Amino acid sequence: VEKHGVVDGIYRLSGVSSNIQRLRQEFEAGGVPELARDVYLQDVHCVSSLAKAYCRELPNPLLTYQLYDKFADAVATQTEEARLVKIREVLKELPEPHYR
Repeated sequence: VEKHGVVDGIYRLSGVSSNIQRLRQEFEAGGVPELARDVYLQDVHCVSSLAKAYCRELPNPLLTYQLYDKFADAVATQTEEARLVKIREVLKELPEPHYR
């Protein structure tokens, strides 16, 4: 996404619905979509939109409900160095599939 798009705001902008659906169908069919196709290069936002939709639709978020309070405490840490240390500690508590 960052290689082919304008990085500033690329994850905030939405792709074209038809392109997002086409990309979703390719993934759901069990294939690996060719992201270098012109349709996806011209609408790189459809790739980031589908990634965001995937994360939203997970039954348990990547940063899990169980660790939410720990993540909230970690990001509230005052100094950047201490904040990063605490975030790393909480990340290590994630279930393996979430951590990967």
